[in-house]
Amino acid sequence: MSENQLLALVSLILVLIIVLRGRGRHIAPGKILPYIAIWLAVFAALGLFYSLFGPFGNF
Repeated sequence: MSENQLLALVSLILVLIIVLRGRGRHIAPGKILPYIAIWLAVFAALGLFYSLFGPFGNF
């Protein structure tokens, strides 16, 4: 993992924390973990899609 990828991952996690803290007032405390898992799965799927079909600058 390059330094740029690591910085992107850290920034993505920080944005996720900020977004979830803002929505935390509307989510019951016991249900926050499934939301985190769903968002991580979405980002993992996007990363997998990009690694299989990217980069998209060839068009």
